[in-house]
Formats: sequence, C-alpha cells, structure tokens
Amino acid sequence: MTIQIIRSTVALVLFTGVSIGAAMADTSDIASHRRADFYAPGKHQFYAWCANGQDRRIAQTGETARDAEATLLASQKVASTCRLAWQGRIHS
Repeated sequence: MTIQIIRSTVALVLFTGVSIGAAMADTSDIASHRRADFYAPGKHQFYAWCANGQDRRIAQTGETARDAEATLLASQKVASTCRLAWQGRIHS
C-alpha cells in the first residue's frame, strides 16, 4: 500500500514537471516571435489611447514597429494627445 502511494506521488510530480516545462517552452516561443515581429518590416498595429476619448486601433507600415510608430506620430493620423501601444505585426 505504501509503495503504491509513493509510486503515485512520484508519477504525479513527474507529470506536473513535464507539463510545466512544456508550458514554459510554449510561452518563450510566443515571446520570441513577438520580439521578432517588433523588429520585422511590415504592417504594425497600434492602439491609440487618446485624451479626447477617441481611442482606436490603427495600422501603419514600417521597417520596424518603431519606424511605423514614428511615421504615425509625424502624420496627422493620430492627435498629439494620443499615446500609442504596439499590438503586434499584421500577418497577411
């Protein structure tokens, strides 16, 4: 009886460890793709938080997310009272 409990406990601990390891690998993979998308050329999506209450999503093409953000801020597409939050690169 005691050996069965020990075996069950060890199996549960091993299974939990493997599950956590797999979840962490998936999360790091997502983070690495997100980082790569930030520096990749293409169309980037931003959320504009505006003081006047006109919050919205907006997309801009650029060499990187920073380039796209600078282009948006230099244009008249967003008001000077808006702050941009990068949402990701649009894959199409």
